[in-house]
Amino acid sequence: MTPRIVLVRHGRSAHVHRGWIDRAGLDRWNAAYDAAGIHADDRPPAELRALACAAGRVVASDMPRARASAELLLGPGGQFEVSPLLRELTMWVPPWRRVRLPLMAWSLALALGSYLQMRRGLWPEPEVRARAREAAAWLAGLAREHGTVVAVTHGAFRAAITRALVLQGWRAPRRRRYHHWSVWEMVSTSG
Repeated sequence: MTPRIVLVRHGRSAHVHRGWIDRAGLDRWNAAYDAAGIHADDRPPAELRALACAAGRVVASDMPRARASAELLLGPGGQFEVSPLLRELTMWVPPWRRVRLPLMAWSLALALGSYLQMRRGLWPEPEVRARAREAAAWLAGLAREHGTVVAVTHGAFRAAITRALVLQGWRAPRRRRYHHWSVWEMVSTSG
């Protein structure tokens, strides 16, 4: 049994926003997004549900959208473990107090700013990198014990866990998709 870690991005959030917002509005949007579960019409692909149901262990971030996603993957009565280790990291936010932008423009600014901060070695912060290493070690231990582990987490933190797993000797997928319910399968190179 080859240890596998399947990193799944949660389903689409139930929190919807339209219109322009400033920095304070972005902070309010983020808090509402973190508090929301999954959109009522969002469902995981059947293949992913089958994979989760056959996995030796399913774990999820303690944030509502990840927990709700794990519940949808496993169906009624499905058992999974919740951990704050798998929580999303905080994106780097530009210090623009008076700028008003549509949410999509803020998303692009956050992604670009985070990428530039990452290239400078300033993001994610050392404590987030340490949490990613801890999460990776925990998931690797579960995979060695249970075979396949499905971990429902978040877009940016999934990338941090992947980097930590690669440094611990895991093989990352060459092609990575970023949409909701997307899967990154990590395989142990040590067997």
